[in-house]
Amino acid sequence: MRRKYAKAIAAALIMTMVSGCGNAASPRQDAGDARGQDASGMGVGGAAAGADETGGAAAGSQASGDLDGDGQTGDGGKPAPLENDEPEVYEEETLYTQKENILPIAESAAAWGISYKIEKAEYTESFGDRNLEHLENYLSEARTDSQGNLSGDYKYLFLTITFTNTTDEFQDINRNAGGIIVIGDSLNTLLWSNDVVYYDTYWEEGGAYQFHHWGLEPGESVTSEVGWVIEGCDSMTEREGDALAERIGSAGPYELYYQVKKYDGDNEGSFFIDLGVKVE
Repeated sequence: MRRKYAKAIAAALIMTMVSGCGNAASPRQDAGDARGQDASGMGVGGAAAGADETGGAAAGSQASGDLDGDGQTGDGGKPAPLENDEPEVYEEETLYTQKENILPIAESAAAWGISYKIEKAEYTESFGDRNLEHLENYLSEARTDSQGNLSGDYKYLFLTITFTNTTDEFQDINRNAGGIIVIGDSLNTLLWSNDVVYYDTYWEEGGAYQFHHWGLEPGESVTSEVGWVIEGCDSMTEREGDALAERIGSAGPYELYYQVKKYDGDNEGSFFIDLGVKVE
């Protein structure tokens, strides 16, 4: 779960991070003017060579290693060092949403002709009586016992979702299309987890690597339970440092949302369904 965060300079937030997870303000409160932040980089500097009005003489002296223009190289003909030889660094653009795009769990949302309705949300360390053969945990940090139960600062988020094809054409959907999101005080969004590790039922008509898909005829629906691994607030804070609270505006706990995503890398047309659970 690698992320880059736009840096802020709030000293009070840094002090909050020292004490671990605190009380988070709800993004439903007035957020003020949410403004996007452009990606920025640090350029590599270099000196531009000046032009000598005499032309030929200056060109001849520079071609022979005369960097001073007076017949002396000064440093043995070595080129002058760059003013800044650090590599260029780019920061990820901060994405925002609007209050009207944040929905309660009882409401459905649609994107690209597929409607998503959250029927149930379960936030737990226990794997329960689910099919262990369908558990694929790719996270080395998240440990499970022989029954699939998680330990440490990790929990499962199991969502029972009804997917409906609202178009008049066959749709091959991805049941892992939506991520689990945290929304900051300024209505900025942060991907908390896209680590889908469980599907209750595999799509048998798909290929070996399409078990997470499902084919829907026009108007057809399928209800499926999909499971994510959610990292706890404390371990995330320990790894990410002050940047997490600086971006979100608090040190947690954080409310979790299911994103019905229209585009990758852009919140335009996306909705965020409040799951009614918090990561602590």
